[in-house]
Order: sequence, then structure tokens, then C-alpha cells
Amino acid sequence: MIKLYGVPLSPFVRKAMLALEYKNLAYENEPTFPGDASPAFRAISPLGKIPVLERNGFTTPDSSIICRYLDRIEPSPPLYPTDAQAEARAAWLEEYADTVLVGSCAGIFQERLLKPKFLNEATDEARLATILEEEMPDRCAYLEGLTPETGYLVGDALSIADISVLTCFVQAAYGGYEVDDARYPKLRAWIDRLSASALVRARMASERASMPPGLAD
Repeated sequence: MIKLYGVPLSPFVRKAMLALEYKNLAYENEPTFPGDASPAFRAISPLGKIPVLERNGFTTPDSSIICRYLDRIEPSPPLYPTDAQAEARAAWLEEYADTVLVGSCAGIFQERLLKPKFLNEATDEARLATILEEEMPDRCAYLEGLTPETGYLVGDALSIADISVLTCFVQAAYGGYEVDDARYPKLRAWIDRLSASALVRARMASERASMPPGLAD
């Protein structure tokens, strides 16, 4: 049995969960918060980050490494395209999502929801304004230029690119952010298509069911 350490509300844990579910791999979730300083967790996650995957005594942290590992142990359906150029494009979009995009989307989540509602902290209005007025328009414009009219971000099947980018926008949506369909019609349509898929609908239903009262409202 596979065990995944983390909490579903983390965009990186969500990414790993979507990958596992896409491949129909059974797993157990061990709820673990980032920064857990327990010796047992730090032994498998030296940086204290989530997620961490455990399988048959083997453990590995980091969502990208986990997804690569899953593609090796269960090649079908693939997360990474077999064509060299398509694989490079998918891997780049994964990297872009995991670094640049997630920083902005998670920032919206933190400032609009996490801080005021659960940490009893004031929203950093200056930071939020920078994200909404400068960062997100840049991120969305870039992705709009790469998004096809129909289908997936890379090739003709779901890939790690779709999973990685979508999980970021899910995070921003919890903070009330929606991609403007007038300014970024292809990106908005892609988000809607993917969000309507059975894979994502099931993941979001499970995620919402696990949330603290009030968070999913």
C-alpha cells in the first residue's frame, strides 16, 4: 500500500493525489502539516515539506519526484509524454506551476482566507494588491498564450502539465480568485473543462469533505 504524507489542501499534496488517482493507485493519506518537526517525519522529509510518498519501505519527498516515480512504477496512463519535445514542454509547465504560479496563487489563498479566517492575522493588503494587479495578469497572459482552444495543455491527453497548473488555480479559487474569461478565454475554458472531468470532480469532493467547518463555504 502507498502512503502519502500531507494535507489535501496543500497544492503540492493535491498534485500528488491527482497523479495517484489518475493512475488508479490505491493509497492512504497520513495527515501531516508542513513544518512538522517530529523526528519520524524529518527522517523522511529533511526539509519538513509535504508531500512525502512511502511505498514498500521506500520513501521520497517532493511532488515532482513523486510523480516521476509513479510514472516508473505504473507507466499507464502516463503523466509525462513519450515524445521528447512534448515531455520537455510538460516538464517545463510543471516547473513553472511549482515555482512561479503557485507562489501567486497560494498568496491569494493565504491573504484572503488562511490569515484572516484561521490564523487570526491581518491580511497584507499591499502584498495582495501586488499579486492581483501585477503577478496574476502576467501569469495568466503567459498561460493564455500556451493554452489550446480545445483539449489539454500538452498533446492529446492529460499530463503532468495539466495537473500541476490546475492545482494552483484551485488554490487561488479558495481565495475567491477566478480567471477572467474576457481577458483569458482559452485559459478559462481549459480550467472549466478540466474541472468538469471525473478525476478532478472526485478529488475536489473528497477535499471539501475533509476541510474544517467553514472553509468550503
